[in-house]
Amino acid sequence: MRGAAMQQRVNAIVRCLAAEGPEAIALAEVICQLVVKGAELGELEEYEIPDRDAAAAGVVDPPRLKRRGFRREWLERLGVAIERDAFLRMSAGDIVDRLLQPRP
Repeated sequence: MRGAAMQQRVNAIVRCLAAEGPEAIALAEVICQLVVKGAELGELEEYEIPDRDAAAAGVVDPPRLKRRGFRREWLERLGVAIERDAFLRMSAGDIVDRLLQPRP
């Protein structure tokens, strides 16, 4: 998924979190569990960031540090879960299990 459709799903996630209701609390719990369980399963996305300390020290081309974090495809899946009202019908653990299932 790209462009406008992905942005709509990300906006839906932000709106849900900003609403501060039971659905927002459930979504926050799912996000936390996704990161924890994803890390346990080795499913976090790898990325690199510039070394801020080196950049602050004046290094012209600072080394890049490897990090692992939230997978971008999980944003799409969270957006679909919001559209389908999954956070009102399912437990956070059940949603996380579904989101972590491989997709063809």
